[in-house]
Amino acid sequence: MHQALFEHCPEVLVVASPDGVIVGANREAERALGARCVPGASLLDAVHPDDRPGFLLQWSRLAAGGEPARAVARLQVSDSAYRPFSWSARRLPESPAVHAVLIPASGEDLPPAPEKPAPPGHPIAPEHLLRAILDTVDIVVSVIDEHGVFRFHEGKALAMAGQRAGQNLGMNIFELYASEPVIVENVRQALGGQTTQFTVDAHDNLWENWFAPVRDERGQITGAIAVTLDRSESKRAMQELEARLAIIERQQEVIRNLETPIIQIWERVITLPMVGVVDSRRAARVMDDLLSAIVRISARYAILDLTGVDTVDTATAAHIIGLVRAIRLLGAEGVITGIRPTVAQTIVTLGLDLSSIITCGTLRDGLKLCIKRLNGEPRA
Repeated sequence: MHQALFEHCPEVLVVASPDGVIVGANREAERALGARCVPGASLLDAVHPDDRPGFLLQWSRLAAGGEPARAVARLQVSDSAYRPFSWSARRLPESPAVHAVLIPASGEDLPPAPEKPAPPGHPIAPEHLLRAILDTVDIVVSVIDEHGVFRFHEGKALAMAGQRAGQNLGMNIFELYASEPVIVENVRQALGGQTTQFTVDAHDNLWENWFAPVRDERGQITGAIAVTLDRSESKRAMQELEARLAIIERQQEVIRNLETPIIQIWERVITLPMVGVVDSRRAARVMDDLLSAIVRISARYAILDLTGVDTVDTATAAHIIGLVRAIRLLGAEGVITGIRPTVAQTIVTLGLDLSSIITCGTLRDGLKLCIKRLNGEPRA
């Protein structure tokens, strides 16, 4: 009796597996849909590309044991024509198969989609485009329902996380990532109607994520879609850059120490051999290092050796004079040695007065002077 009703029902009756593969159809279905409704064919492939996302979403709920579904969708009835059908489907408790009834709908039920200009070359179906992206780009696309259960989980970047396509299907994202509060919070916001973007470390990789709510035709939130992009290469590049910057900073510290090699050559006597050009930046560093050394070892004399300085200008001479004055403020005495003839001529030409500053021809002479004066001073 049941089989007779199935065969002679005036509506289109189709029985399909949870994957949408047709396992049975009555005569009216074969008459209306032709070769697209024979056992083994995919009912999902017969749905118009513009209607397919909504159809797939409701069909996946049915396959998971959800409530009966009712909607309108266009189905292919010939090689180039689609017809709107009002369909109602449910999954029987005793069987995993989905039973669907399709009734031809009027044009008012489903307005035809506006004509789109054909793209040059061969058109690419949206599902083929999505598959190309998932298989080529280091990306993961996930779809979860309103309870946080994975309904779709694929992408090339899954391999980088040690996972396989569809591995999380049926799992709850709140339970799976309970130890990742950032992920949990962003999922809650997406299911609450907000679109979020965040970056998180997980599975030994750096991931940039976009979560967006999914709504039905009534505007109700039915889940969320997540797009996850692998940013591990950027993370490794940043770590390499930070390591290189650390090396550069250490090298600069060595260079700074070489630029201002303060040496204690006698008890309470230090010397600073100056080489090259003394600009404002270097003069400030020299002054800081030299004054700190004078205080640290209680130096009585500080010898500034200019043997390695080929030329001076007004700014350089002003730096040197200022340095000697700062030394005196600390209760020590500055001695300048090693002034070359060209430097002496420049100082005279510039009209600089060094008469109040002790000068000696060589570092050796300056050291002798300091030792002599130290020996002549009363001991504390």
